[in-house]
Amino acid sequence: MKKRTLPALKLQKSPLVLVLCQVRFSPILAMADYFPKVQDSLRLKGYPSVKTDIVQETLFTPAGLTSMKKSRWRVFNKDLTESIVVTEDFIVFQTTKYTVFENFVQKLAEVMETLASVVKQLAIQRIGLRYIDLIRPRANETWRNYVRPELHGLSNAVLKPDTQLQLQQTVANTERGTLITRLYQNREGQIFPPDLTDDSLTANLTPLPDQGELLTLIDLDHFCTVQCDYEPAQLEDIVWQLHDDIDRVFRESVVTPSALKAWE
Repeated sequence: MKKRTLPALKLQKSPLVLVLCQVRFSPILAMADYFPKVQDSLRLKGYPSVKTDIVQETLFTPAGLTSMKKSRWRVFNKDLTESIVVTEDFIVFQTTKYTVFENFVQKLAEVMETLASVVKQLAIQRIGLRYIDLIRPRANETWRNYVRPELHGLSNAVLKPDTQLQLQQTVANTERGTLITRLYQNREGQIFPPDLTDDSLTANLTPLPDQGELLTLIDLDHFCTVQCDYEPAQLEDIVWQLHDDIDRVFRESVVTPSALKAWE
């Protein structure tokens, strides 16, 4: 087990709605041939549902924009709280039923071993870890009670408080890679960021968002580029380092002490 810089956060009223890890590798053009064996193994591990999609991917090249279609396979557990996404060049494990990082890493390792046992010699290029928190203030509070002043946005008498929606992003390098901190707000009931709204996972929210309710999403996305063959211990070490930086930034620079107390 890896060492933590900070003790584990075990919040009874955790704001987490989604945690995911993406592992990108050199393209496997024969993935469609490999996937049936991968899916059958995942089925036996508790992921019985499968969906196949064709997605349009837009790439920026020196010659301009290029669009191409790619196959995407998604498998789900029975209660739709975990899913695994596979394409020819990445795999994602994600969950809306997060407990502690030790459990998340264990399941991620099982998913990676399942893929690696079928697709040999994976050449890893990028590893990313992402945490999505949903802030819903208690009565007589606002979202600003939960996040630090640096994320409060503009304040001016001209701007009507009940109409403001924030969209903020900070990008910074870390010792391991790049950490992007985003804050989104919406009144359309979207509990995931815009690029994740097409997913079929369910989140246990009580109560469900009211019509017009202001929802504040905190999105911490930490990733690094690597050039190495897949090796379980190395992958685990990297994701622990990504997690440790996210944890520190979340506690020390994003949410307030009173927010952590409210979520205890």
